[in-house]
Amino acid sequence: MPKVTILPGNHVAEVEPGTTLLDAGEHAGVDMEAGCFNCSCGTCVAEVVSGMENLEEPTPEELDVLDQWNKDPEKYRLTCCVKVVKGDVTITQGH
Repeated sequence: MPKVTILPGNHVAEVEPGTTLLDAGEHAGVDMEAGCFNCSCGTCVAEVVSGMENLEEPTPEELDVLDQWNKDPEKYRLTCCVKVVKGDVTITQGH
């Protein structure tokens, strides 16, 4: 199963493919920041330190929100909507 690591703190959760990063963080015991839970507000933005290739592609809605926050979609994703497809992912929570 894929492992998601949340920094700082090195909190790790093994998750099923199809799990959102938000759910993975909460499974790891991290109180993840989120507002809308539907990929529209951007409060859950996180930097992907490694494993971007193991996440599903961003939707047009996610890209719009990342653009509003001036976040590069090559480095940042919204944890409430992006799902782990395969493999390990490491993120840093927060803006």
